[in-house]
Amino acid sequence: MRRAAGFTVVELMIATSLVLLGVAGSLSLVARGRGAYRSVETRAQLEETARAALDMLAYEVRMAGHLGLLAPGSNVTGAMATGAVPPPELVVGGGCADALALDLGEPLAGADGTFAAAPDIALDCDPSPLGRAVPGADTLIVRRTAPTAAAPDPGRLQLESSRWEGRLMTDGQRRLGDDSAVHDIEASVFYVSQDATGASGRPSLRRKRLVGGSAPSFQDEELAPGVEDLQVEFGFTGGDDPAVEPIQYVPMDALPGDAQVRSVRLWVLVRSESGEAAARRLPALAYANRRLDPEVARHPRLLVSRTIAVRNLETGR
Repeated sequence: MRRAAGFTVVELMIATSLVLLGVAGSLSLVARGRGAYRSVETRAQLEETARAALDMLAYEVRMAGHLGLLAPGSNVTGAMATGAVPPPELVVGGGCADALALDLGEPLAGADGTFAAAPDIALDCDPSPLGRAVPGADTLIVRRTAPTAAAPDPGRLQLESSRWEGRLMTDGQRRLGDDSAVHDIEASVFYVSQDATGASGRPSLRRKRLVGGSAPSFQDEELAPGVEDLQVEFGFTGGDDPAVEPIQYVPMDALPGDAQVRSVRLWVLVRSESGEAAARRLPALAYANRRLDPEVARHPRLLVSRTIAVRNLETGR
């Protein structure tokens, strides 16, 4: 009988090593594939957050200065500058600033690099949810009426308008005749908080928004978690024809007093919520009047900008 032949110990060790090398290579490929997938997914989430934030801001900016049936820039009875003391019937709750929602003569406003209604007018309503605004981020204020007419509502700040005149009201009583229309006043204060709702330390784009109820007041709402900076520049021209006079962009605080805002340039900086496995060097960023140093971090960031034309060109400061 012939002796049965088998594998020697050396042959078995070699075969096992080859199998282990093949498995290790496969696992490495899988890990690299998963890492690449996470990077692509993170990038997509950053782009989605930035796009959602800019879309909302762009809509508000385009509609700034809309006054119902009135032409943009028209005088409105009851409107007054921010900081003025309003009559009792036009007081708005929320504790932000006197007449903040009544300043229809300045549909676009704000403060550069600080949480304020204007460089010299503080906001008394605290940033939400923990009272911490991001240092250096801009505050943008937009005032307008809703595009569609509404029923008179004693719990809201509204504009009753005709083709010739308009008045602010909170009592729900029409006084300008049957041909008048009533529109809700929309006033928003956009800012960046150091915290998101339920997530301390994660920044978020938020706004103080004028709402109704038993009485008109400002209410805080979260718009886009992950946004860590908002920068705004106003574009204006020295003449009436922007095709002849190029648009100049300046920080909100540097806009000349008699200039007419024709467009707004926005930047949002978004940082991912989930960190990557390894930290990477993020490049320096220069935008608006901000300069951010390079850093090493596990959370990628994305800077996105958009320029929006103001539809109601008669609006201005």
